[in-house]
Amino acid sequence: MVLQFSYGLVYTFGNLLPYLASYLRWKVDPQLNDGSLIWFQSFLAGFPFAFLVGAYLEKLIGARWGAALGSFLYTGGLALSYLSIQKSYFSLWLPHRVGLVSGLITAGFGSGAFLISPIQTKFINPNNFNVDANGYFTQEELLERVPKMFLLLAFIFGTLQFFALIFIGDPPQEMLLKNESEEENARIDPRILEHRLSMASCVSYTSTIHYNAPTHSKSAILCSDTFFFIFVTLMLNDIWVQTISGFYKAYGQTFIHDDFFLATINAFAAVFNTISRISWGAIADKFSYQLSMSIACTFGAVLMWTLGLVKLSGSPALYFVWICAMFCCVGATFSLVPYAAHRCFGSDNFGFSYGCLQMAMFAAGIFNALASQFLLNIIGFQIHFTFIGFTMFMSLLLTIFVSRTQFGQLAI
Repeated sequence: MVLQFSYGLVYTFGNLLPYLASYLRWKVDPQLNDGSLIWFQSFLAGFPFAFLVGAYLEKLIGARWGAALGSFLYTGGLALSYLSIQKSYFSLWLPHRVGLVSGLITAGFGSGAFLISPIQTKFINPNNFNVDANGYFTQEELLERVPKMFLLLAFIFGTLQFFALIFIGDPPQEMLLKNESEEENARIDPRILEHRLSMASCVSYTSTIHYNAPTHSKSAILCSDTFFFIFVTLMLNDIWVQTISGFYKAYGQTFIHDDFFLATINAFAAVFNTISRISWGAIADKFSYQLSMSIACTFGAVLMWTLGLVKLSGSPALYFVWICAMFCCVGATFSLVPYAAHRCFGSDNFGFSYGCLQMAMFAAGIFNALASQFLLNIIGFQIHFTFIGFTMFMSLLLTIFVSRTQFGQLAI
């Protein structure tokens, strides 16, 4: 969780966006806008190839050294941003609580913004300067602090990662063997068995009622309609996630003229993101992926569609409530999708299946960046948010019908 906390920079991008845009307008291109910089977030949140590499490294050199290498690259890259911006160039330990564990681990990632966002704002804008009429900062004393902020964050993250890596390790071999044995005899739902037989899946069973989960081939997973449904669901949800996490502050600045307050919103939204990840995981364990994700998608669509009404009210307090509620839906996506991958494709294939599912975030990042750069300035925030709300609605439809797919019975 401590490692994930240090990796949670992506959820502070919305807080950083006005500073970065203002700095680059000052130093590089006066015509640059917020939509142009959403590409940065797209690469932060939507570059999933490292997940597949990480799964390979974990098997090759172990979890601790694999995490150490990733942490070094992450923190080193963050420190180098000091120069580049100026130059302008779980389931192994608790196998029967997969949803809860997914929530706990990803909660660390989501909680990073709780402390990071206030640190960013206090360091860059200690005098609480406001943006100009165009929505950008022009105070040179503020803008000169932007590059130095990356060095500060690199130091903080590097320190956290050093101590967290000490506690990274694999469970004892005897515990793994016991977990595998228990997992093989755990799934005895007759509905699942009947569905598997009807699909002519590779099912092995004994004279007892115990159902042994089949080991699916990688090609079978990738070619299944279940994988497609979950992949598209993650892609659509991540478009929604990147939009709200990237533009919450830029949009808030159109009617709230208090930089400290907007940073506070991000900090508390991180708390709700954290708590919701744990809660959604526990709910999925108790009920199902299908029910949990359906609820999250419904609320996500409604909240996005009604953001314009919040602006019309002119109430900072209501905006605070809305953003915190929306970040609860953010937590749902990244807690429930790994849960679904584990349930539908099995623990043996989890690293591969979830790594491939993460490609959806890459596609979402490209879509979101293109839409933000070329459409946002033309159609404005209100219409843009309306379109984005429909991504959650489409995810809701996919989630409702996922149970009819090849491996989808395991998601209900």
